Amino acid sequence: MRPRLRRPAVSLAAATTVLTVLLAGCTAAGQSPGRHVTITVQPQTSLADQAVRFRVTGLAPGELATVQTTSTDAAGVHWHASATYRADAAGAVDPSRAPARSGSYPGVSVMGLIWSMRPAGPDPAGAYFWHGGVPHEFTITVSAHGARVAVTTFQRQLSAMTIQPESLRADGFVGDFFRPAAAIPDRTAVLVLGGSSGGLPALASGFLASSGYPSLAVAYFREPGLPKTLSRIPLEYFARALRWLRRQPGVDPARVAVLGVSRGSEAAQLLGVHYPRLVHAVIASVPSNVAICSYPGCTGPAWTLHGRALPYTREFDNPAPTDNPAAVIPDQRIRGPVFLDCGTADQTWTSCRYARAILSLLTAHHDRWAHVLYIYPGAGHWVGSLVPYEPYSPAATATDPSYPADQRALPLLWQHVLRFLAGLTSHPEGCARLRAVRHALLRPAGPARMAS
Repeated sequence: MRPRLRRPAVSLAAATTVLTVLLAGCTAAGQSPGRHVTITVQPQTSLADQAVRFRVTGLAPGELATVQTTSTDAAGVHWHASATYRADAAGAVDPSRAPARSGSYPGVSVMGLIWSMRPAGPDPAGAYFWHGGVPHEFTITVSAHGARVAVTTFQRQLSAMTIQPESLRADGFVGDFFRPAAAIPDRTAVLVLGGSSGGLPALASGFLASSGYPSLAVAYFREPGLPKTLSRIPLEYFARALRWLRRQPGVDPARVAVLGVSRGSEAAQLLGVHYPRLVHAVIASVPSNVAICSYPGCTGPAWTLHGRALPYTREFDNPAPTDNPAAVIPDQRIRGPVFLDCGTADQTWTSCRYARAILSLLTAHHDRWAHVLYIYPGAGHWVGSLVPYEPYSPAATATDPSYPADQRALPLLWQHVLRFLAGLTSHPEGCARLRAVRHALLRPAGPARMAS
């Protein structure tokens, strides 16, 4: 389960300046006295979904240097990562070009020293815990020949936003509403649903609000007052949340998307099918094209409508179930564009087979909407989190050996999501832009593009 964000938020503009800090006069075995090793960081202050580039200069050509990042999150948990690099002929280390020879992550990754951070002790949240819009300090330390030769700090923050809790008693659903600090009228709003871990998908909602999209994270089980398992969840519960979201200031009721991850993708599609007046686009991340039975324990339906079980299958990893063919979600009834993504190394379920089945059904229907599928070779189920650069605890990623590949894919995927939402913002021009996007994406590679 992704961590819930603390609700207080502080408005702070993100700076884009360049910070250069040096630790002069450090000497160690094999070093010349008085040499200056410099760390350049840009930007000095960044949002959590923004890449940070840093460069170390002043090392000897070919010298091995260990670079460490550390930070303490809002819950007081200390996080750290490190990697060893060999300086180039100019005595510089640039992680966007230089592979990590050893350490917390493999290969070349400009943000490897951020996403590979791990907690130094127990981490109850499971991920780096952000405090709304308050900036968090990160420290970079460079060591060579066993001695520290440079150190600097930079800041990252989730966003300037307000977080408004919604209760089952007052509003009929459990959720957190993330309202962007900058009031932009008539923006596309997003209802966000997590997967089989339950709880509130707060992190993705916070990132969306950071980009200017009002976002409502809704829990549907494993929260107080809600079912303990993913079993017999009524679609009416989500419809209630959608109607509430449409009434919020700054939300265009004619442009509301539902984003569902993993098992939540089933609910997102079903809402588009059964509530077409409330749902105008669907984002189904690492999806299934069928409604699967309850979880944990395949003892009945996961979803109901008007008190009746929606068709479901007990056949896992089968886009065309034989035990109940009606379990296939009739996505052709969705009145809007559908965004799909998957990883070819998904070990949780065959999300790419499912996603291709969804796209094939939509394509065969020949509707006027722009449907896109991004396939990431080597990525796994974790790519469905959509959130780039986020440090997670080892326990949270233990079941995904493709985690490094996921992290390489996530920055690209996240930008595709934002562009998809931007295409919905202006109607009908947005629909035209979405058609252009589909044409550009799908023509080179047939029914789906292999994203990299």
